[in-house]
Amino acid sequence: MQTNGGRAWQLLGLVTVVVLAGCSSGEDEPDAATELLFSPEPTATSPAAPEPTADPAPTLDLLQNDCAGVIATADVVRIVGVPLPGETTYLFADALPDIGRTGRVTCGYGDDGDGPKVEVTVNEYESEEAADDRIDVTLQAASERGNEVRDQPIGSYEGYVLADDDDASIVVDAGPRTVVVTLQRDLVSAEAEVVVLERLASTVLRVPTETVEPEAEE
Repeated sequence: MQTNGGRAWQLLGLVTVVVLAGCSSGEDEPDAATELLFSPEPTATSPAAPEPTADPAPTLDLLQNDCAGVIATADVVRIVGVPLPGETTYLFADALPDIGRTGRVTCGYGDDGDGPKVEVTVNEYESEEAADDRIDVTLQAASERGNEVRDQPIGSYEGYVLADDDDASIVVDAGPRTVVVTLQRDLVSAEAEVVVLERLASTVLRVPTETVEPEAEE
């Protein structure tokens, strides 16, 4: 897997400001560190407690027909901090052997007929290398469009924030899996966008986060 530094050298000279639309659309795109909580030193009267770990995110075969297994609508509304009238939509896409994808789940939240206000896509690949390749394709596409890519780790996973005039997204490289979360612009304030994306992606990946939730807009 390429490091942040390796990807940064590839992107150097191409761009610096964050933006890419439709990260979760298209069959050929992914639709792309929590600090350790150390236990106290063991003592004769107080042995060290085990470090807390996050519950693993469910695999795609457990997510079929169930967006609640990706992230519950109530959690999306709570994190976004604004009402999301409309339907929750679900789409399962089959494997794409040519790119090593074994499956994809896409859930839309707050779809009022003009598309979802929030969209979450989970892609699974046959290997970490295949997932890395798709992340690289996404970052390269952002660079070629003149957009800047901003690093935004999710726990120990590499993540990147991308945006355009219509959407803001975070793409997370999670081993043999990629997660893409997309918000319609102006759903939350510009200052809250990255916080909301980080919270949503952390919840999907079951990664603990201490980020303060943004306040709801009045």
